[in-house]
Amino acid sequence: MGECLGYRPDMALVDILQHPPIYQGFQSIGGFFGARIRAIDAYLDIRPGDHIIDIGCGPGFIVKHLPASIRYDGFDIEKRYIDYARRRFHARGSFHCREFDLSCAASLGGADVVMMNGLLHHLDNADASALLRAVRRALKPSGVLFTLDGCLRDGDSWLANWVIRHDRGRHIRSEDGYRQLLKEHFGTVKIFIRDDLCLIRYPLAIGLARPI
Repeated sequence: MGECLGYRPDMALVDILQHPPIYQGFQSIGGFFGARIRAIDAYLDIRPGDHIIDIGCGPGFIVKHLPASIRYDGFDIEKRYIDYARRRFHARGSFHCREFDLSCAASLGGADVVMMNGLLHHLDNADASALLRAVRRALKPSGVLFTLDGCLRDGDSWLANWVIRHDRGRHIRSEDGYRQLLKEHFGTVKIFIRDDLCLIRYPLAIGLARPI
């Protein structure tokens, strides 16, 4: 499998980021939330009535930036995030505090888009593969998986490297690492590397994977 490095972030930062407003503020100030929105706008064609499954949805803020007419199901294992999302965004979608697995895929299947914003780099290869099997089961034949994660790349700035070292995810991969992981489960895989979506020049790997 492709290159994968593990980092242990400062545990105080991890604890602080479990609070939904603080987590969202950190994502916004760093430009990472805006990067997600710009990437979704650039690489996805979400249409009215589409069924979107968002795995690792966090506090649910992304739903504000999606068409109001979609069917949205968000999943996260952090109860504080899901409780917050249910209180604030219950009118825009359904939020589930559990891991996304094959049983979820069977009950919610037929998705036009599955999104995993900043999730793969939190999973080792075995856990990522189990999740990707469930995602493929959930997608329509014409559906697409959208992933967005930080990417290891030679020659990046000290600031980009500092952000990578302090990321909560311990499995940040190279471009080829993400590509190989997705190719194990999907027929068509494209990876785009962008370093112009955040406030700093930070490399992001955007994956688009289709069942066929």
